Amino acid sequence: MTFTPTQKELFNKNIEALNNILLKESLKEIKS
Repeated sequence: MTFTPTQKELFNKNIEALNNILLKESLKEIKS
């Protein structure tokens, strides 16, 4: 698969957003 720069940027942003959500969920589980 080849990405145009904009697609790659969007892809990276989606990955970052998912990682942030996963981190928040993990922190909630640790605290509880």
